[in-house]
Amino acid sequence: MVKKEKEKIMLAEHVLEVRHAASGSFLDVRGYVADYVRESGILPHWKIDTNVVNFGDAPNEIEKEGAFAGFKSAGYMVYNPETRNYFVDKAGTFWRTLIKNQHYKLPEAIRFGTRTKVFLPSTKSFDEINKTIFDTFYTEQAKNIIGGKEQDVQFIFELIESQFNVRLSGGPIHENEVGKYLTFDSEEFKNCGIFLDLDYYKNKDIQNKDVPKLLKEAIELTWLKIENIANSLGL
Repeated sequence: MVKKEKEKIMLAEHVLEVRHAASGSFLDVRGYVADYVRESGILPHWKIDTNVVNFGDAPNEIEKEGAFAGFKSAGYMVYNPETRNYFVDKAGTFWRTLIKNQHYKLPEAIRFGTRTKVFLPSTKSFDEINKTIFDTFYTEQAKNIIGGKEQDVQFIFELIESQFNVRLSGGPIHENEVGKYLTFDSEEFKNCGIFLDLDYYKNKDIQNKDVPKLLKEAIELTWLKIENIANSLGL
């Protein structure tokens, strides 16, 4: 559970995915890669599938964090981190470890992407949150054109920010609803609130060595945008 500024509660899950050209040699060394990552001390469990090795913190499923390395992509995920730096630190360590492996040469990245889904619980009612979002993101002219009374407002924005393309979507969440959108569970899910989904990605001029730096910048921008939205909506 990420907390900041007077214990503001924000429950998040993060995913890093880096895509690269297909590596045929990976398919011949999946077992070596599985042992290599486990022996590095990053994650203790692995499972080999046809084209990918999945790693986790528990034998049968991911409880808090996991990773994957495949013949066309690799990545890391964290559910409900306790700090805002946790995901960046752990995913960065995994990536630096992976590109140093001696079992296959990781092709240069062709797409960098990191996605954050976050729930901001509130003591306000769904109708109050919904109206606040509608009033914040839509003008009076838009309301007149749309007509009717707002019932469940959702928003989507496609943006360019720094060196990233960004897709931001979100909206109000009913009581006991956000569990449908997040992988973990929390007592806070019983509350109403706002759900945000932020995807920062880049499709060119990416070098493998720069992925941790890209991740750090993207997550910093992500949390800044979440804070701005939360503060503007009074959450």
